[in-house]
Amino acid sequence: MKSEVKISENRLEITRIFNAPRDRVFAAWKQVDLLQQWWGCKDTIKVHSTMEFKVGGSFTHEMRIQGAGEMSFAGVYDEIIEPERIAYHAQFGPITVRVTVDFITLGDQTKIVLTQDGLPSSEICNRVSEGTTDAFDKLDQLLARQQPEVAASYAIER
Repeated sequence: MKSEVKISENRLEITRIFNAPRDRVFAAWKQVDLLQQWWGCKDTIKVHSTMEFKVGGSFTHEMRIQGAGEMSFAGVYDEIIEPERIAYHAQFGPITVRVTVDFITLGDQTKIVLTQDGLPSSEICNRVSEGTTDAFDKLDQLLARQQPEVAASYAIER
């Protein structure tokens, strides 16, 4: 499935439906070993993440991107309602961006609505949307590859 992207000034909203239950999709955001497999644009070679997945906890994602070098992304979790919502604020250079990710059950599928507020321009929103849709493509592939028994173990951890 393709991502639906809406951009208005400094706000970016990306909607995507995944062919996996909400618990599995949410687990891919909270389990560092899973997140490192899909985070970043299509040219991302390696991701190293540290996460303290709790309200007030911090995270850092260090990415090596082919042809672009190293990039780091850090933030703090503001809200976690498992398995419905993750909200955090993150640093994009000198700018703080508020990100909200909603996980909505659609039968045996999950709709994600990711909203980023505070990006400096629609041009930056376009660039960020490209990387995020690439990451969602990789997340879709990861969810499709997961073995049913592995996926069930992540749901039990909830």
